[in-house]
Amino acid sequence: MSGIESWPKRWSEEPKRDTIAEKVKNFISPPPPLKRQIMIASYRVATQMNKLDYTLSKLQAYDRQLFEKVVNSLTEGDRSRAAMYANEVAEVRRMTKVIMTVRYALEKVKLRLDTTLIMGDVNADLAPAIVALKQVAGYLRGTMPDVFTDLMDIDEELQTAVTQYTSGAVPMLDNEFVTEEAQKILKEASIVAEQRMKQEFPELPSVEGAPTSTGQQGSATAGASK
Repeated sequence: MSGIESWPKRWSEEPKRDTIAEKVKNFISPPPPLKRQIMIASYRVATQMNKLDYTLSKLQAYDRQLFEKVVNSLTEGDRSRAAMYANEVAEVRRMTKVIMTVRYALEKVKLRLDTTLIMGDVNADLAPAIVALKQVAGYLRGTMPDVFTDLMDIDEELQTAVTQYTSGAVPMLDNEFVTEEAQKILKEASIVAEQRMKQEFPELPSVEGAPTSTGQQGSATAGASK
């Protein structure tokens, strides 16, 4: 039986081990089927999305406070103070754009995981999700290290699970199709985040010494690379 033909069995059942050490290890602590591991990963990704939603709500509230201070300072004729607050707004919005992009990317990753549960297509759905998950996690390395660590753990566990349960038919995580699909996830998430930023964050008044409206939010990729 070929690797592809035996996939349904590996999808739901424990794979057979060849070495005695592996058999003993599985007897003591057998690994769960790949399907269950993907379900766990999907739940854990949703948990990280909730953390990001909470952070985004706090950033948006802080942005409103700073925006009011910009307007009040301009009303009082204190342009120097207004510029100071406007610069702070620009930094908050840059961080918000990065986190928002990650949040929507995780939503798409979760959708891929859930689709894999239904269709069982590792190469078309799961592999791009694994690659995108690792890239997305990198955006939060310096901003939200706890979420970064959790996402990297999820990614590593998925890679290990796929390697264990697709022996002889291991999906390539660095081929052109997978890379393009992963980049599509990030690009679509960035577009959605950009649209939401324009809808939910009012444009700052013109203040000398403050970033322009175009430069306030920046790109998630640029923000993540800092």
